[in-house]
Amino acid sequence: MFAVEAYGKQGLVYLIFGVIPLIWLFLWYHHWKVARTKRFAHIKSFAKIADSISRPRKITKKTLLSLAYILLIIALMRPLGNPDQELGSDGDEGGEKNVATSLAIEDIIKQEGEQDGQKVIIRESARDIIFLLDVSASMGAEDLYPNRLSKAKMMIKDIIAGLDGEHVGLVVFTSVPSIKCVLTLDYSYFKQVLNDVRINDNDFAGTKFIPAMTEIIQRQFDFSENKFKELIIITDGGDTDLEILKGAERQDFISNLQGLVREAHEENGIRIHTVGLGTRNGSLVQGVKDAQGNPVKSSLNEEFLAQISKESEGIYVAVTDSNVDMLQVYQDNIGTEEAGEIEKELELDPDRLKELVQKEKEQEEIKVVYEEFYTFPLFLAILLLIGEFFISEKKGVSKLTGRTKQ
Repeated sequence: MFAVEAYGKQGLVYLIFGVIPLIWLFLWYHHWKVARTKRFAHIKSFAKIADSISRPRKITKKTLLSLAYILLIIALMRPLGNPDQELGSDGDEGGEKNVATSLAIEDIIKQEGEQDGQKVIIRESARDIIFLLDVSASMGAEDLYPNRLSKAKMMIKDIIAGLDGEHVGLVVFTSVPSIKCVLTLDYSYFKQVLNDVRINDNDFAGTKFIPAMTEIIQRQFDFSENKFKELIIITDGGDTDLEILKGAERQDFISNLQGLVREAHEENGIRIHTVGLGTRNGSLVQGVKDAQGNPVKSSLNEEFLAQISKESEGIYVAVTDSNVDMLQVYQDNIGTEEAGEIEKELELDPDRLKELVQKEKEQEEIKVVYEEFYTFPLFLAILLLIGEFFISEKKGVSKLTGRTKQ
């Protein structure tokens, strides 16, 4: 019933090891206090003082403090459970179903005729959205739960859940870009491709923005005549070329990138939005070391990403925790202007149409929610602290026997 399935702040687990210096501090203070007492107290007085202190009680108090510290860290990690609670399931009261659909068949398809009708009219939004997703090693950092790449995939799915007829495409990049999904209305296929994306998906290391953006601007958007073209870049902002440049060379690189962005916006009508993933303090990249064998730390490069979006009248979103509602961000800042619709007449076999409808129902994505369990370790920690407060280090005296208790 209370099984923990995940943690909202898993990266805080390392703070549990803080109990080690805490115990060391207790031991150091004990020896310091004994030394000071020996120095200033008479031998008989010291023996009397020492005899009045109960060692088991003293150890018990320090043990309770250590356990309370561990429980407080567990509470801060936000343990989550009961994943069987789903939004929109029949058993939920007041639940809201969160479904990502590729085509709302009843709204966007009109059949002419009944059983024999084969012509359908599909209404599409005049808006194209391409997601440029960073899959370099730094996206495996765990400063966002469960890691940056997984968080990015969740946010893309959240946006897809709110679309209705927009074309979507997916390009992943490291030092080279890789086209995973060209612009399409098949959201189910898009999500299937997105689910399969992994770190270093195209077998190339590093992170380079210019080749990836050039591919999208000059090729992926090239054939589109839609009024609105949105490029959403999801990354931590690291660029392999930029990191090794300094002075004039660095400024030239940034100027070339800004020129590419301005050209995309002014000549092709592409707005570029950037979503920065990661904390400002950064996180160690698992399994990656520099030339000296030291662990590599990756942090969010906000200034670089903000410059890219500013040049094309796009927006910059900093995702420094796990509580950003990306669908709301999209609706409030990107998809605010009505794109209009384009009608296309297609010939479609009725059986094929039924198959598409059935496939859509099978591919509905229900967002799973978890119950917060942090209150349990927090309550236990408070009880331990209260118990520690009321335990005295001095030996007690039994009222029945008159003997000193330990």
